[in-house]
Amino acid sequence: MANSSNIPTTPPRKSNQTLPPDTVPFTRHTSQSGYRTGDLNEGRRAVLSDLAKCLKIPFATLVSSAFGPEPAGSSKEFKQTKQKVRSMKSLFTPPSKSRLSEAQAFKPLGDMIKEIFRRSPHSPFSFDSSPCTTPLSTRQNTSRPDAYIERHGIKRKDVHWFDIAIPFEFKKTDNSTERLDNEGKMIWSLHNIMREDPLRRFVFGITVEDMNMRLWLSNRAYLAVSEAVDFIKNNDAAISLFLLLGSCDDVGLGWDPTVERERNPDSGEITYVFTICGKRFTTIRPLATYGADSMVGRGTRVFLARDEDGREVAIKDSWRDSDRDSEGTILEKIFGDIRDKLGEEAAEAEKYFVAVDCYEDVSFAPGKLDQTLALQCGYTPKWDRITADPPLSAKVHTSSIGDIPELAATQLIMRRLPRDSPTIPCRTHARTVFRDVGVPLQAVSSLTKSFMCLNYALRGLYYLHRAGWVHRDFGVGNVLWVEGDENRCMGKLGDLEYAKRVDSGVSHEVRTGTMHFMAIEVEQQRYLFTPDLDYRKASEEPPPPFRMNYIHDLESHWWAAMWILFFHTDKNSPPGNIDDQLRTFEEAFPSVIGTSSRQNFFRDTYIHGEAYKLLSTTCQCKAGCGSIFDLAKTLRQFYQQAEISFPTVKLDENLVVEMHRKVQAAYAETVDWLQKSKDITLQPLHKVSGQKRVLDGSLTKEAERKPRWT
Repeated sequence: MANSSNIPTTPPRKSNQTLPPDTVPFTRHTSQSGYRTGDLNEGRRAVLSDLAKCLKIPFATLVSSAFGPEPAGSSKEFKQTKQKVRSMKSLFTPPSKSRLSEAQAFKPLGDMIKEIFRRSPHSPFSFDSSPCTTPLSTRQNTSRPDAYIERHGIKRKDVHWFDIAIPFEFKKTDNSTERLDNEGKMIWSLHNIMREDPLRRFVFGITVEDMNMRLWLSNRAYLAVSEAVDFIKNNDAAISLFLLLGSCDDVGLGWDPTVERERNPDSGEITYVFTICGKRFTTIRPLATYGADSMVGRGTRVFLARDEDGREVAIKDSWRDSDRDSEGTILEKIFGDIRDKLGEEAAEAEKYFVAVDCYEDVSFAPGKLDQTLALQCGYTPKWDRITADPPLSAKVHTSSIGDIPELAATQLIMRRLPRDSPTIPCRTHARTVFRDVGVPLQAVSSLTKSFMCLNYALRGLYYLHRAGWVHRDFGVGNVLWVEGDENRCMGKLGDLEYAKRVDSGVSHEVRTGTMHFMAIEVEQQRYLFTPDLDYRKASEEPPPPFRMNYIHDLESHWWAAMWILFFHTDKNSPPGNIDDQLRTFEEAFPSVIGTSSRQNFFRDTYIHGEAYKLLSTTCQCKAGCGSIFDLAKTLRQFYQQAEISFPTVKLDENLVVEMHRKVQAAYAETVDWLQKSKDITLQPLHKVSGQKRVLDGSLTKEAERKPRWT
């Protein structure tokens, strides 16, 4: 056992080595039911609300950063094309002065682009102006750009969002209303391309208001838009842009050459073939794609796949901050610390973590990583704020499936730096292949297996904490129930991409997490269990920055158990008060930051007693889950012990071992009780026959008139 004197603590306020604060939570609207209804206007507002800001840079800077300069001493063909297109300038009339329709007013610009692409014989793209059909979509998207650059040779009726290289939006006049409309439509098109297509690494777009043209770029690190150029007066800038676009291949316009899309001609089913670490993996089906719904972020997609030997694996494709370690590297560091600190226990410890087969950062050439575009700025970047119009409600509604879309819970965007930060983020494209393939805890339909899975995950947290690490994102989507050979089953801890050493001095601008399972101190970003301090004796210096610790992981574990109990009921013996249990669930898991009902659910023993009575009698009697409810009191006591010497927050190894011992004992008791009883089949409350529920999960009018713990 390590010496307790070496256990890291939160430093006192006079320390000059204060660790940076953890990140602060903000709600992500693309995880909410309004976005998922398929309503185009709701979706657009959600995307704009999440973006919040856009990088604005000079037109020439964006063009040169993305495509480089024109070839030195441009080729004869290049020069001839320029001369031909310049001669078309006389055909241009400012659209605002034209009496023609929008499509006809911009036809000369379209003809210029077509001529450039016609004279680029090696270009795999062509320009389609004023398309009359909506592109095909895997996401039931009904929007339609005014024009687009598309893969060459595709019949108009067969054009899919997969085939669109660059969407266009036009307006005959240039004023704030028309610009905002174009911006909203363009951002949605860029968003839809990135979320629909696993092959897209980034995407460009072009908006034109009257004569003013802007170039857009969307990648997983930022959204950028150029300052406008007059495509008539500054005709050479527009010509150069389209000449450069005409010389691009698929990779230059954002497609990933390390992934192949294959379509079954009979069933139409789409599969993807990934090349990772020199091996080929063919997808069977997506397991989680919700991460791609956010324009800026990791863009995580997870697929069930088969390797070259036919063995099933899971592939995670994501974009991490370039100064962060990959998940595979983090796991290696965790196992290294476990081996150093726990010695012979290391082999046992590794059983409780999802096993990695291989991992790598994506590259297209030796030493050339796939990273988001590094802009050639030479100036202080300017960030323009983006607002949704009309703005989304401050109240975030839960969905009709417990706000756990696919394999995710409510996602949050967390920012440490202000939104007008002068830094330009950079992300690195990475892939991880996992040997362990299982069912996420949220999809397990057996109460016995659910608590067995939680019990195994608790063991994983124990070893993680003993090694000096915190998980920081525990939830029902981050634990797998894995069935092995000879019916050997166990729960395994996964999604360690946000894990870090408890004494780490590294902090980041953006992190996503899972709100439903967030410890209330983490939600509030302050310590809540400190002794009452005499403000008259308090130092004028501010308290130390808030830091996540081991108890927060265990509280997240407790919230996962509560989610299992209150989101579900016994399928064969549901209670008669489904509405009350549903209301309790919505108050404990409100999907909005800072509600008193959630804090009260964790802190008030009386509320636990009342809530316990709402569960089906089989869950109360057979599960013996009363001891799990009591863990909230146990955790509160450990918080008080750790924070008794505030502003120093100390968790020595004896305290860590003792709190794990008590929590483990409660789960051992519950699992033992369950294994001796007939298993309970879980069913989500909203699927109980005859259950009526507000679609977006908001409270009924009766419930709003009778708040229970707020």
